[in-house]
Amino acid sequence: MEEFDGNIDLRALRVLITVHKAGSLTAAAHRLGLNQSTVSYTIGRLRETFGDELFVRAGRGILPTERCEEIVTEAERLLRDFARLAAPQHFDPATTRGRLVISCNFYERTVILPQLMRALRAEAPGLRVSIMQSHTQGHRQLLADECDILISPLLADTAGLYTRVLFTERYACFVDRNSRAAREGISLEEYARAEHVTVNYDGGWKPFYRETLKSLNIDIIPKLELPSFGMVHRLIEGTDLVLTAPSALAPAMAESCVRIAAPFDRSFDVHLFWSGRAHQTPINRWLRGLVVRAAKAVAARLDG
Repeated sequence: MEEFDGNIDLRALRVLITVHKAGSLTAAAHRLGLNQSTVSYTIGRLRETFGDELFVRAGRGILPTERCEEIVTEAERLLRDFARLAAPQHFDPATTRGRLVISCNFYERTVILPQLMRALRAEAPGLRVSIMQSHTQGHRQLLADECDILISPLLADTAGLYTRVLFTERYACFVDRNSRAAREGISLEEYARAEHVTVNYDGGWKPFYRETLKSLNIDIIPKLELPSFGMVHRLIEGTDLVLTAPSALAPAMAESCVRIAAPFDRSFDVHLFWSGRAHQTPINRWLRGLVVRAAKAVAARLDG
């Protein structure tokens, strides 16, 4: 058998897999956080190594060759196997060192992370934890190995990712505690006429309840738009503004606002995501277990 002397590293294989999933060099570069010239150079090296074009142009995109499909399948298996080989065989949270990165937004930081951090500090005091703002880019961050797990209600193209539902959340309304709505509640007709606050993160996503309002022929024009729920209760205090937000945020709003029932019913699921590369690693399995435990406590409060 002829000995293989090609020069391939794992990063090059990850680039190949990402280009295959994204369908373009530009999209792959965006997902990986690289410039397009680096991605193009890497694909060029792989073409020389494998003696195949790997991708051919098709309209404004690219399509993989048959050989590329075979290589990607084997590369994904190779990366999974390597992740298992690189993982410590014996994982002891009490003595482990290193760094974990969790991607999420304000809601998850407020509702899930307090209990999760207590568990992390109790079980693995030597670990360093970094919290990354996911905005609407959490799935890309996970695919690019920028984080270890993602906690988010947003679903996207999750090829290459694992996911599980943590709990189901519902929307409520938040108003100034001295307002009429705080005393009497709010009807759908009153809601449609009210002045609203909305949160749209980085502008690339609309909350799920807006779909429900559209089905009810209600189009709200917000008087105040914010990128996050942080300190929103202080902006509502003393005004007639109405915020529609996940009900579990009530404790964070309690200083200035009161939660009242929304005049419509809309729920959504909060998900935990992780990559196929980390699926079998002991530390990621342990971390996911802690997240699930924290989420069960949240679900119990929501059901209570």
